[in-house]
Amino acid sequence: MFMPHPTMSSDELRERTQGVWDEFYSFKAIWQRAACTPNLRARLVFFLISKLYRQMYASTGIATDSARRSKANNWARWLMIPLRMLFKAKPMPELQIPGRRPKPQLSADPLRVIS
Repeated sequence: MFMPHPTMSSDELRERTQGVWDEFYSFKAIWQRAACTPNLRARLVFFLISKLYRQMYASTGIATDSARRSKANNWARWLMIPLRMLFKAKPMPELQIPGRRPKPQLSADPLRVIS
């Protein structure tokens, strides 16, 4: 804390903040929010990305020790395995990359463009 809170201690602030993160990113809450997706696969992706976000940010905080950061990073790595499988697609060799248009060259006169 940079400034003391008028009614709460640093520990109480930290506990309450962690409680809010825990409630917002609980399995039940995430699954309910994931209902906005069109199908089960999208719902699973939403769920896993939410858990990944929770592990990457809420568990570590802004200023934490390296052990907590390392634990959160390990969880994030494990969560990425099923996410990667869900995002993996078949190769599309027939897909063409669009050609690039050449950049217009500017003349000495800033209002005139040379094609």
